[in-house]
Amino acid sequence: MQFPDRASAEVERTRRLYRRVAPLYDGFRALWSRWTRPAEEALDRLFHERIGPASRVLELAPGTGINVERLLRCAPGFASYLGIDSSEEMLARARQKARGDPRIELRIGDATDLGAVEGSFDFVMSTWLLSHLDAPAETVRDALSKLAPGGTAAFVFFTAPRGSLLRGILGQLGGPLRYRFVDAAEIRALPSLERLEACAAGMATLAVFGAAGAAG
Repeated sequence: MQFPDRASAEVERTRRLYRRVAPLYDGFRALWSRWTRPAEEALDRLFHERIGPASRVLELAPGTGINVERLLRCAPGFASYLGIDSSEEMLARARQKARGDPRIELRIGDATDLGAVEGSFDFVMSTWLLSHLDAPAETVRDALSKLAPGGTAAFVFFTAPRGSLLRGILGQLGGPLRYRFVDAAEIRALPSLERLEACAAGMATLAVFGAAGAAG
C-alpha cells in the first residue's frame, strides 16, 4: 500500500534537514544517548515488558532505525512492525538495521498523518519527532487513536532544561537543527497518561500512555 505524499511544511523542512544529516545521525545519537540514558533504559524495559508475540508495533519517524535495533534486541518475538518516515536517506539506514526481517515494514510518508494507516497497534512510539512539530500534542492524540485496547504508547522529546544557561544554548541550536522544546504540560493534559519522566537536567522527557500488561 502506498501512502500519498501530503507532507506538511514542517515535515518537508524536517525531510530536508535529515537528507543532510543522515550520514552523521548515528554518531550524534550515540553522544546524545550518554545524556539521555535514563530514557533509553526506560524504553528498553517497556519493550521487554509490553511487547509480546502478538504485538503489532507502530513507530512514527523511525529515522535510522535506532528503535528497530531496540526491538530486535529487547522484544524479538513481536508480531509486526510498521515505521513511517519522511526521509528516504534515514530509512535506507533503518533498512540495514532491520536485517531483512519480513515482519518489519518501513514506509516513506508523513508520520503526522495517520489517516491511511489501517488497523490498531499494541505499541505505538516516537522518539524526538515531537520536537520538530508545531503541534506535538495533536500528533500524540492522533497516535493514541491508533492504540489497541490495553496497548502502550511511548514518546521521547526535548523539553526546556532546568538551567538557564543550558536552556539558552540549546535554544540557539534549535534554529539550525529545527527542533524546539515541547511544552510537557500539553502532553500531561492528554488522556490515559501513565507517567511523565524527565532526565538529562530536564532536556529530555519520556511520556508513557496506557495500562501495564499490554503485551499480547
